[in-house]
Amino acid sequence: MYLLIDECCGKALVAVAERLGHTAQRIQDVAALGRGCDDRIIFEFARKHGAVLVTIDRSDYASLANHGRNHPGVILLPSALGKDLARLFRSVLPVAERVFARERNTFVEIDARRRITSFRLP
Repeated sequence: MYLLIDECCGKALVAVAERLGHTAQRIQDVAALGRGCDDRIIFEFARKHGAVLVTIDRSDYASLANHGRNHPGVILLPSALGKDLARLFRSVLPVAERVFARERNTFVEIDARRRITSFRLP
């Protein structure tokens, strides 16, 4: 999977994704996006390039997806620091990969207790 990691998430997530066989970039490292890029532009970039978004920003991306725009998927993480966030990401990534292989327009979310849920938008 190609993962586009929001700037609100730590850079350690790139290494976690790559160790699990995925391609990952942080938004601020993508020339067309950069630090502080508007969420609408990020969402469109992900759609056009087949990237799964990884973020802690649930409300903004759920709102954008709810406008009827097809998307490859979004992984939602809780607000956590460093190693805790990396562990949660490592736990949710294989589940998200299986979900996104079956269906588009899906959000896969993990909470701080490692409970994983999913829902579709739109």
